[in-house]
Amino acid sequence: MDNLTFVPLAFTVMLGPQILVPMLLITRKDPVKSSLVYILSITASIILTTYIYYFVIQATHFHKLSSHGKPYFKYLLAGILFYILIKTIINRKKLTKLPKWLESVKNATLSRIALIAFFLIALMPGDIAMSFTVGSLLNTHNSSILGAFPFFAMVSLISAIPLFVYWSFGKKGNQIMDKLNIWLNTHGYVINILTLSIFIFLILF
Repeated sequence: MDNLTFVPLAFTVMLGPQILVPMLLITRKDPVKSSLVYILSITASIILTTYIYYFVIQATHFHKLSSHGKPYFKYLLAGILFYILIKTIINRKKLTKLPKWLESVKNATLSRIALIAFFLIALMPGDIAMSFTVGSLLNTHNSSILGAFPFFAMVSLISAIPLFVYWSFGKKGNQIMDKLNIWLNTHGYVINILTLSIFIFLILF
């Protein structure tokens, strides 16, 4: 399976509060420590959830279900991603204030940051769909869970971008992150639409 297949999925996983949290963490008094806790928890969560779906799909042979030689899962995944795509288009102009729980990460304990990171992946519908998709693709191509390493690595890398910016620019990194935050609020949907469209195409064709 082409490793590039996982790239749009990783971007879709991390767009939203998943990337906003580490952008806020670099404004803390302990930006490095809190960011590393977040990155490790995000990575652990995406690996665990993907493995669970991978195992369930493998045990139920869901990926082998078909009608007239056409696999059900292929169209189910495309349908889920298309729903997320339409929802993204509909909500593209909605700018909202950061929820209180998101603002709270500035003063949260490290254990709370770890929990927030874990549940952002484990409980978000869009990320559940992405983990399920990866698990399905691995089973379809008879790959082990290790085949998802590029996906896990990309998710971790994206979650670490704010920390890399902080290391590279110091306090100026906060200003850069503020500008990026504004841009994501107004244009982030474009990235989501493009990545979802690309992956739907890859699934169907």
